[in-house]
Amino acid sequence: MIKICIASNNRNKIKQFGEIIAGEGICAETYSAGDLGFSDFPPEDAETFFGNSLIKASAVRGFLEAKGIAGQYYVLSDDSGICADALGGAPGVHSARFSGEHATDDANNRKLVSLLAAFPEEERTAHYSCVVTMIVPNGDIISGQGMVFGRVIDTPRGHDGFGYDPFFYVDPKGATFAELSSADRNAISHRGNALRRVIREIKLR
Repeated sequence: MIKICIASNNRNKIKQFGEIIAGEGICAETYSAGDLGFSDFPPEDAETFFGNSLIKASAVRGFLEAKGIAGQYYVLSDDSGICADALGGAPGVHSARFSGEHATDDANNRKLVSLLAAFPEEERTAHYSCVVTMIVPNGDIISGQGMVFGRVIDTPRGHDGFGYDPFFYVDPKGATFAELSSADRNAISHRGNALRRVIREIKLR
């Protein structure tokens, strides 16, 4: 049994990570950073998904080192976002704060849909991108990137998922991410693809 500390306070992400890990047959106990007493995340000011994911993982790893328990945990973090082709890849790494410093999902989605309204439907293609970073107990760093392609629609559909999911439509599935079940979404998602790459690396060790 390994222990995995998820460097996030986002309960939706923590839930997804737990589901994906369980689906990969990893015998693990998962904890959020908050479960272990950490809450003071530094600003995510890197210009890449990897950079931001490493900022979070390193902060939690440092906290565990100060407590003398870093060798007991795998520290897992991610950074992700939606990248609209017509907007030159925006919002990208700025997805969480697209509409401002204290942005909400609703405000972010309204801004994205508004900006894409000037483009015909066939040009509203986009992809979700995610980089997962894991610091293993000996301090080694493993990372993996995952993507999933779709398009942004005008009207939200579905009530599951979070973030931009109600507006992110995947043609092969005939549904938005928010309409898919957790299992179906995790099977194709950017976060699932990235995490599975990291898990494969761990299994090879």
